[in-house]
Amino acid sequence: MIEKGQKVIAKVTSVVAYGAFCEVVDGDKVIKGLIHISEFSDYFVNDISKYVSSGDEVEVEVIDFDNDKNQIKLSYKKLRPELLKENDSSIKPTGDGFGKLKDIVDNE
Repeated sequence: MIEKGQKVIAKVTSVVAYGAFCEVVDGDKVIKGLIHISEFSDYFVNDISKYVSSGDEVEVEVIDFDNDKNQIKLSYKKLRPELLKENDSSIKPTGDGFGKLKDIVDNE
């Protein structure tokens, strides 16, 4: 039985602009799945074929599983730390902001 968070081997059946369709074998069942483009890397992905090609077998993590539809959502990046951005990705304060600009305008 497939569960969220489980690592599985997925065979890529086709690559499209928005992701890669895959098949995962679970016992005697073949489950259809998708690795969405957003699950390849936290960084900009221009071409999915730089990560996978049709016929590749890749280790991925299960994000979600719909037993009724026999479909699975997969993540490529979760098992590859180099594709993840750092946890501290919040916007940092710039300091003075418009203060320096205001001083320049006021002094002219």
